[in-house]
Order: sequence, then structure tokens, then C-alpha cells
Amino acid sequence: MTELGKRLREAREEKKMSLDELQELTKIQKRYLLGIEEGNYAIMPGNFYVRAFIRQYAEAVGLDPDELFEQYKQDIPQSYQEDIPQPLSRVKTRQQLSAEGAKWLDWLPKLIGVAAVIGAAVLVWLLLQRNTAEVPPAKTSPKTAEVEKSNHSPLEQSKELKEEEQTTREGGEENEQSAPAESEEKPAATLSVKEKSGNTATIEVQHADTFTIELSSRGKSWVEVYNTKGHSFFRNNLTKGQTKTFDLSAESEVWVKIGNALDVDVKVNGEPFAYPFDPNDEVFQKLRFILKK
Repeated sequence: MTELGKRLREAREEKKMSLDELQELTKIQKRYLLGIEEGNYAIMPGNFYVRAFIRQYAEAVGLDPDELFEQYKQDIPQSYQEDIPQPLSRVKTRQQLSAEGAKWLDWLPKLIGVAAVIGAAVLVWLLLQRNTAEVPPAKTSPKTAEVEKSNHSPLEQSKELKEEEQTTREGGEENEQSAPAESEEKPAATLSVKEKSGNTATIEVQHADTFTIELSSRGKSWVEVYNTKGHSFFRNNLTKGQTKTFDLSAESEVWVKIGNALDVDVKVNGEPFAYPFDPNDEVFQKLRFILKK
């Protein structure tokens, strides 16, 4: 085991993370993570991937990858240019072209000129079509409506006035009846911890017409927010001063994983949320929210 691998493994164990949990966070195969800890880089696809995997590992356990690269550069293989396949040059000189290819090169300027003329013609046509579409439609003369209205008999006009008065009266009664309903306050969401196991807590949210989670970082922490349908809302490092807000009202179950709870403040529906575990005891916390509407 190299000094770098020992440092990474100690950081992972301090956060009480298993290799399986680290694999879930970084999406790096478990055998590659174990190879990094043991210094066995021969199993990696190449030096480029070695450095990329070490960077993701370090960020997931809260270490600075650039600082590690500088401190343990003797343990980390350099990423050489030959690790990335280079495209072969297929450029040929004019002397290497066949006679038919040279003939096409002679015609190329003419073809470009024809294409330019056709393009200009199409552009002019589009501009003309746009100007035609922007011409406003002719307005209907208000005199026509006045003439049609004057054709009603006095009896019909009296009947229409009575119907309008009845409609207005009914509308006023409906507004009066609906006023108390609008003034009723919607019940606020209540949170209760139903189960705690290891560093995982199940939290039930009741009376939640709306459900929002706000995450604010005071340092640097890995954060992941996803539902049970396989959709990820966020999966990345949350840096110092960065805030993310998620509207999860349409969800029934949501997972929030926080790698460093000491540096992340949580709000639920705008109210501060207290971690189920003391962040000094459980730095890495997994929160499962179940919505009961």
C-alpha cells in the first residue's frame, strides 16, 4: 500500500464509508477503488484514468485532489500523451491526388460561388415571408356590431338585462361563500424521524402540499439528491458559499446524502432542519424523506 492509498483509505474510514458506498457516490468500480488504496495501478485502463479516479476518490472523502497530487506525486503515474490515441493524418498533397481529384479541386471555387448565390436568394425569400406575416389583420368595424345590437326588440333587451342582473347577484353570493374558504390557512408540514440505523434516518413529512429542500455549504461537501425512480436532481460537490434549492412537491420519496454534515446547512420548506444525528458523531449522513400528503 502506498502512502497516498493509506491517506485516502483513512479519510474514507473517518467518514464511515464502505467501498460499496464510495462506489455508489463516485460510480467507479469497486475493484478500481481498491486498486487505488493498494497502489495497484496495473489494473487501470491507463495513466489518464488513474489520475481521474484518484481525483474523484479524494473529492468524495473531502480531500483536496490538487494538494494530494503535489504531495504524493512520486506515487501517482504521470498522464503521458500516448495514453490518449492520436488520430492519424490523412492529408494528401495535390500531387498525390488523382487526376479526377484535381479536376474537382478546379471546380470547387465555382461550386462555392453558386452555393453563395442560392443562399442569398433563400435569405431574401425568408425576409419577404416574414414581412408578409407581420402585416396585422384588418380590424372589424365596430359599426357592424352596433347595427346588429340595434336589431333587438325592447322585449329582448329587457329580458337580457334581467338575466345579467341575476348572473351578477349569483356571482356575488358565490364570492361571499368562497371568501371564508380562501382565508383558511393551509397546515404546515410536520417532520418526524421514524427510524434511525447506522448513519441512515427515515423522516416522515405530513401535510406537505409543497416540499422544498435548501442546502447551503459553509465549506466543501459531496451532496446527492435523488428519488426512488432513478432520477438524480443533484450529484456533485457543494462548495463554500454555494446554495442549492430543490422543489420536490411532486415526489413521494426522496433521498438526500451529505458527505460532510458539519459544513452543510439544511432547510425544509424554508425552516432550519436539525440533523437526526449529531454531525460531530456522524459526518456522512443519509436522509430518506417520505411524503404523506
